[in-house]
Amino acid sequence: MRISKVILLILGCLVGLYLLVILTLNQSLHAFNRDNTNVNLQQLEQSSVTPLVNHWASLLLNYQVVSDNQDTYAVISKNGNQIRVVSIDDIINNMMLFSNLPLLLLGLFTITVPIYINRRHQKTTIRSLEVLNDETNRLLASFNISLPKIEQQNVISKLSFALVELNKQINEQHHKTFISQSQDKLTGLIDRHAYLHHLQTQLEQAQKLNKRQALLFIDLDGFKQVNDSFGHSFGDEVLVQVAQRLKTVVRNQNLSHFAPTLGLELSLSRLGGDEFSIFIENLEDENLPIEVAKNVLQEIEGDFLLGNKLIKIGASIGIAVYPDSAANPNTLLQMADVAMYRAKTDGRGIYRVYSPEMGNKMRRYHYLLEEIRLAMASQNFTLSFQPIVNVNDFSIDYFECLIRWNHPIEGSISPAEFIPIAEDSNLILELGNWILLEACRQMAAWYNAGMNKVRISVNISGVQLAHIPLHDWVMNTLNKVGLPAKALLLEITESCFIDASEQVISDLEKLRQAGVLIAIDDFGTGFSSLSTLANLPVDVIKIDKLFIDQANINPKYEKILNSISGLGKTLDLKIVAEGVETAAQFELVKKMGIDCIQGYLISRPETSKDVGSKMISQNINHIAMTGTGVYAPQTSEAPLAHVQLR
Repeated sequence: MRISKVILLILGCLVGLYLLVILTLNQSLHAFNRDNTNVNLQQLEQSSVTPLVNHWASLLLNYQVVSDNQDTYAVISKNGNQIRVVSIDDIINNMMLFSNLPLLLLGLFTITVPIYINRRHQKTTIRSLEVLNDETNRLLASFNISLPKIEQQNVISKLSFALVELNKQINEQHHKTFISQSQDKLTGLIDRHAYLHHLQTQLEQAQKLNKRQALLFIDLDGFKQVNDSFGHSFGDEVLVQVAQRLKTVVRNQNLSHFAPTLGLELSLSRLGGDEFSIFIENLEDENLPIEVAKNVLQEIEGDFLLGNKLIKIGASIGIAVYPDSAANPNTLLQMADVAMYRAKTDGRGIYRVYSPEMGNKMRRYHYLLEEIRLAMASQNFTLSFQPIVNVNDFSIDYFECLIRWNHPIEGSISPAEFIPIAEDSNLILELGNWILLEACRQMAAWYNAGMNKVRISVNISGVQLAHIPLHDWVMNTLNKVGLPAKALLLEITESCFIDASEQVISDLEKLRQAGVLIAIDDFGTGFSSLSTLANLPVDVIKIDKLFIDQANINPKYEKILNSISGLGKTLDLKIVAEGVETAAQFELVKKMGIDCIQGYLISRPETSKDVGSKMISQNINHIAMTGTGVYAPQTSEAPLAHVQLR
């Protein structure tokens, strides 16, 4: 189609040029004849020339063309036998210059050149539109957009319609992307980033209007046990149901701040994990946050139905008030988090309102956290060893390894203060590796010195149970220092057994089979049913110091203590009484048939150097014969009020 148009255009130009030349030549010759212009006109005899019929000039001129022996002429006029002629060469060389042909050619050039340029531009535009149309079709296909077919639709209108549809689709996609970036995928609530942005806007308005606002930080209690017991899919379903219940609380308390354009509730957020937050924009009533917190606790404490299982969890809530607690979103959220941790410390399932005293505790927490890291890097921790002896002959059954920290500025810092921080930050994993290795290394030295009937006891944290493959970790450490498994005892608090997974129980059983003994520490403070003991892989029960302190004062504690002793004998478990500090306590536990005692009555925790000096240097012969040493009661009793450091 394009080629035929080009050919027709060329032919048209040639015909036009042909006609233009004919017209110009004939008009010029006619003018010369009429005006008698003397332009190389010649007089010839008619008999001296020969007419030319098929000459090319006869095709262009409306005059007779003749020729003699010298040249070819166009006959201008006749007079008898005389003719006036002009040479064809003169016509071409001279007469054309005085005609309108150059002007006509210039006009033709002026007309045809813009037409040519415009045609070239149109072709370029059409090619560009075709390329753009192809790219647009690809974009439409990628968005799965089908345009309706419209008859007589040109490229430009089609492109215009396609761009309108693409713009709609891109806006929708941008909207979905923005929502996706602001929304928690699991619960559908806004995430932490979007929540903090909303808080920033609200706090700025509150500052201008001098309004008070509040924030609730909600952390689920017992959620980890749901994940460990039933799997993460059950845990996810719990989080979804919690989100729905919190939405109900927000609606019922008229706290909603719904963004119609986003379709999201801005006053409720899942901050991450099992942490949620509710924002109260107008705090006209000071008791409103407490009312909301109670409502939340009531909602979450209700049963969760997952398949055919009923799940029970709880929540701990921290409350922070603007501007009393903090003046910016991050700090306000942090202060509510501090109050939430206080709620967990005070018993869980409750709420606490932030106070400056909590802030001091948090600053102390972060200070000690950094100091623990520095102490680990500089090896400022040391180990002490406290003997556990048989009640009959005071022979050493095992040594409990206890960690000590002598801070360069503060002096001795109690393990009761820094161990929970190490556990909360998971630093206990690294610290626990060092404790087990150093304890086993020390015991290997004593074992090789003759104390082959004595064990070393190491406390294991619940954090370690959750993160470390227990069996492999313990056996690798024993092999590294060359200590037999029968020389090690692991102490695990009663509460940790409640949360222990099947894998942990399996690892403990394999360690027992290898020769390691397992003890329940602080027994009597965690289990709701003593029958659970029948299924636990344990060898030793350590009765919590609370029962020893109260047994001579409260008859009920004495009966409980006696029951525990009898239960241990029934289950063939060794019973150890912790915190024996007086002779009266010693006589009581001995009368009940308790096997071993630990406490200041026998010895305070001592350094390895002191233990070695007292045991090996003074009892070398006894150790050689029995494989153990003797720690007799000290001559002076330790005061009852003294608290044993663990």
